[in-house]
Amino acid sequence: MQSHIAPVVVIALLVGIVAVIARKVAAKPRYRAIPLLTANEREFFERLRRALPEALIFPQVAMSAIIQPISSGKQRTIDFRRISQKRVDYAVYDRQLALVAVVELDDRTHDAARDAVRDAYLASAGIRTVRFQSKAKPDEIGIRAALFPSETRIQAVQAAERSPLFSQV
Repeated sequence: MQSHIAPVVVIALLVGIVAVIARKVAAKPRYRAIPLLTANEREFFERLRRALPEALIFPQVAMSAIIQPISSGKQRTIDFRRISQKRVDYAVYDRQLALVAVVELDDRTHDAARDAVRDAYLASAGIRTVRFQSKAKPDEIGIRAALFPSETRIQAVQAAERSPLFSQV
């Protein structure tokens, strides 16, 4: 009688193992949708759009979509992995889709040392990073001045030339 029990137990164990494996294979992953931006990031996105109406602004852009390693071989893989999971808050493009700058909105979770490394990756590709503090977000004029400082200087000179004090000199 005991000789019949052993094969039954082995078969039962195998059937159980196969059932568990089949359930894991058949189980479909489940996900939930999340918003692209937090309420704070959405508000700043709208502020960017008002400040830069001629620009195209893309939020949450993969860093690997705007820079790529110039190294080769194994080093290329290492360099790519450094950026592959990173995103920039906003990528600002002109109408010809030339990247003007990357804009970062820094809150209390940002680490200055890590941010400097990220900025250096972008700078090595000739991309400027403009950082704003979340708690002290600039208005539209401040945003525009930070992204287009030469435009702001030209406007200041033109305003000074129109000034009555300038005409008296």
